[in-house]
Amino acid sequence: MLLLALALPIALSAQAEFDVTSIKENAAPGDGDSLRFMPSGGVEARHFPAWNLITLAHQIQGYQLIGAPEWAREAYYDVSAKPAEKAPREQIFKMMQAMLVDRFKLAYHRENRQLDGFALVRVRRDGLGPNMHASQFDCEKNFAASPQCRIGGITATTFKANGAPVWSLLQVIIGRVSAPVSDDTGLTATYDIELNWSNDVAPTGDVPTMFTALQEQLGLKLERRRVDTDVFVVDRFERPTLD
Repeated sequence: MLLLALALPIALSAQAEFDVTSIKENAAPGDGDSLRFMPSGGVEARHFPAWNLITLAHQIQGYQLIGAPEWAREAYYDVSAKPAEKAPREQIFKMMQAMLVDRFKLAYHRENRQLDGFALVRVRRDGLGPNMHASQFDCEKNFAASPQCRIGGITATTFKANGAPVWSLLQVIIGRVSAPVSDDTGLTATYDIELNWSNDVAPTGDVPTMFTALQEQLGLKLERRRVDTDVFVVDRFERPTLD
């Protein structure tokens, strides 16, 4: 089912464009990928793949990006972009989108497709794991509700949150399995959650993989499914004009 068509560049206001933009190809091997949002509202990227410029600017996961040319994965750029005046983060993303249209001639549309992914389900219908408990707080709606809401965070191998909906956990899982994940748990409350896993295919020491950690610690598991997913389909993407 077609959700949204954007095959032509979107008309953006002058306020949604960077004042100064420099793009240079960086073919140095192993130069290290980095991107920083500057306090001034600018963006500084070094040895950054063109593919990742699209996913970052449009805030999508890599598996959602379809139809980009192969060179977009292999071509790296240094980008320096500055607005005329300080802008909020959401405006910076719009400016990056405008830059991709202007310099890379990006044209795209969005649609819904079924992709290989997972469904997050409960191991048992009558309980959860030892590291997941119903919370008395809703920190998603009111972060200041309790000091407990400020406890926790996300690292490469840990997730800890209080008063969080399953949606928050789902975003962490999606980022680690690089595939769409549907929420089939039926859990609608908020929860105190602590999850620890290994990034390796095999467990590291006593730390299990994400798949095992979900079952042992949270009483949840991932089942392979075809998942209805919003995808970003590239209709045109050209090598950029360089400075």
